Amino acid sequence: MKSLKALILATIYTLVFVMSVSAQSAESIWLTSNTTAYKTGETVVVTLNAASTTLIQGFTFQIRYDPACLRPTNASSPVPGMNGLPLPQLTGLVDGSYASTTPQAIYGILAQVRFITLKGCQTNLSLESAALAIRNEGGFAAPLAGVVLGEKNVALNIDKEVVEAQAVQPESGALLQLTPPPVTDQGIPGWLIGALTVLLVVGGLIVLFKRLPQDDKSKASKSSPASLGTASLQIKHGPHAGKSIALTKLPIHIGRDAMNEIRIDDPHVISQHVRIFTAQNDYYLMDLGGETYINGKAIRKSSVALKSGDVVRLGKSTLFVFGS
Repeated sequence: MKSLKALILATIYTLVFVMSVSAQSAESIWLTSNTTAYKTGETVVVTLNAASTTLIQGFTFQIRYDPACLRPTNASSPVPGMNGLPLPQLTGLVDGSYASTTPQAIYGILAQVRFITLKGCQTNLSLESAALAIRNEGGFAAPLAGVVLGEKNVALNIDKEVVEAQAVQPESGALLQLTPPPVTDQGIPGWLIGALTVLLVVGGLIVLFKRLPQDDKSKASKSSPASLGTASLQIKHGPHAGKSIALTKLPIHIGRDAMNEIRIDDPHVISQHVRIFTAQNDYYLMDLGGETYINGKAIRKSSVALKSGDVVRLGKSTLFVFGS
């Protein structure tokens, strides 16, 4: 009789276990917690579970939390060979990722995630997303298709009574730090302050650039060479005598070579004789190695400022008057 009762109980336990297993999909991930009642300062431990008939080589998860009630500390995975991959954390969202070089069979705990309670409150932990990773035919990591998210929420009741915080170390597995971004004394996240700073800087630059064109325009009207009118050369002697050449684009080169902007077909003018350019709101003439004279004064491989009415002679006979 006792053996019959034992057999019946064993059968019932087996059916309950099978029904519990079948409640989860062949490929599934779900969130659980051993207890839901805590005091301020205690460590909350939630467990990420998975069942998969396919060998995996990694997994990822995101758990949403209330940063006013909880602060994440770390996660650990008991799966052999799984190594944590540190990721930048966002306030209010734990982002975990693990990877292994060898395929692993999974049925049970993927990771345990720890939080410190900050004050008395009622809050939830929510599994936002999770995935199992495999190596595809190309040898690259890829999410396993068909994975179902089971239980995604864990309700927590945190008492305002403060207890001394107890450091809970993982019994086994790779540890992954989950440090959230710093928070200022006023409770404003650091990223928000950074964003506001960027907006202020950008706004200041916009105002500055709006004002600059007006300042540049007024400045140019006072001292820019263009404000003095288009410069020109009045050819008085030599080839092109009697012509007026407008200097609409500077710098220009004058010489016997056809590659110059102004060509002077004079045997006493070298291939590239002089260069005319602007600098510091003035016109300048630079001698490039020929015989060059300004108002009768020889210029030898140097630059001289040009003024309206200056008489320039190149070689022995080419002569022009600069005008602006």
